[in-house]
Amino acid sequence: MKKEMVIVKFGGSLITDKSSDKPKINRLHLEAIGKILNQKNYDLIVVHGAGSFGHPIAKKFGIATGLDGSHGQEKAIKETREQVQELNNILCNYMNAEGISTASIAPSSTMTTNGPKEIIDFPFELFDRALKENKIPVTFGDVTQDEKQGISILSGDILMMELTKYYEPLYSIFVMDHPGVYDGDPNNPDSKIKSIINIETIKNLNSNQKGADVTGGLVGKIECAVEMANYSETWITNLDLLKGFFDKKPLGSKVVL
Repeated sequence: MKKEMVIVKFGGSLITDKSSDKPKINRLHLEAIGKILNQKNYDLIVVHGAGSFGHPIAKKFGIATGLDGSHGQEKAIKETREQVQELNNILCNYMNAEGISTASIAPSSTMTTNGPKEIIDFPFELFDRALKENKIPVTFGDVTQDEKQGISILSGDILMMELTKYYEPLYSIFVMDHPGVYDGDPNNPDSKIKSIINIETIKNLNSNQKGADVTGGLVGKIECAVEMANYSETWITNLDLLKGFFDKKPLGSKVVL
């Protein structure tokens, strides 16, 4: 019998120290991810963000806005791609250490974009092949060749959206630092997790988000998640609650239309 599928995206701030201006992993979270994903009941696809392995340098050299012809930016593009691939390798290694077979799929070498929100000819066959070989495809936010602006940053959220539309999984899960989306400042003890969120939630979000995020932050994530809710049960949660999804006991903020 064909297994149901779960697609999980680990935020860059979860698996790295996103406040760092140099690449720095969160070892404890990476170890926990390997243990949680070591299950046999579901087909899995994993997406992850770049965190401190991509955002600081991408922001400094304006990579999100396209090629500017400078030697400094050209060097930064190469360095960003190498760093996010390194992070992908690290995550895969933590998963491999738990006996999980992985297949890394790097957007910079397999995908072209037409602006940051459109992927031209998404290589679903690479994901299908990995799944057929009982491997977990692991892809990530990356710097892609772009038809409109020379280069672009393809976020993990856009990858999640395209994968969810194609595979229509049981769950599509954004795993972040917090156990869902708060109705106020997450640092305020009076703020509570919203059990249900939709496009209206964006209007009430605090626009003063911390950290150097060049891919849209929480607002962009919710916009993608609302679209994904047409195809899959879509959630925003944290690492502590992730295991419950594999027992069909989801907790966090559910995204609805």
